Amino acid sequence: MQSIRDMPFVAGDTALDFVNTAEERGHPEADDALLTPADLRLWGQRYGLIAASAKLGGDAAAELEQAREARELLYGLFYARTHGRPVSRRGLARLAELAADAYRAGELRVDTDGAARWHWSPSKLTTIRHVVVTDAVELLGAEPLPRLKQCPGEHCGWFFLDTTKRGNRRWCQMRECGQEAKDARRRVKRTGARAARAG
Repeated sequence: MQSIRDMPFVAGDTALDFVNTAEERGHPEADDALLTPADLRLWGQRYGLIAASAKLGGDAAAELEQAREARELLYGLFYARTHGRPVSRRGLARLAELAADAYRAGELRVDTDGAARWHWSPSKLTTIRHVVVTDAVELLGAEPLPRLKQCPGEHCGWFFLDTTKRGNRRWCQMRECGQEAKDARRRVKRTGARAARAG
């Protein structure tokens, strides 16, 4: 898996890109890019959620664990919606708790365009979790639900919003998972052709 520094943001949504910091859950080759509080901070800085000057406080390790817990909760909820399965009531209840915490920590302000929006401190690591959780609530409550898909690439499983006009986007990134699938099909064809000639 790519490092946080090199990881592309391809999901088209903050919460989905955050969930995508882990790959191939439940498999021996599962991977996680959020290994340290510094990884979490860098993700938030690259995404523009916290300032470049944000410091890691003494509670940074605990926040990393809370952020990862929220991420896995969201993975389960997005997975259910993507695959047409019932959304866990327990998962929704936990999401409601996290969202309530986020809104209590935030401030609703009127921006220069006249719209009221939630804001969190750009200097706090917790801001990443708060933004991700509240974004997830909005996405899960969207009606009609956007085209939420999960990449079928080997050892991937990243989520993304398919915003193509025809709704035919299949891969998180064509040059990565899509190309790997093409190469795999070519190898199978070549192997089959050689077997046919040998037979």
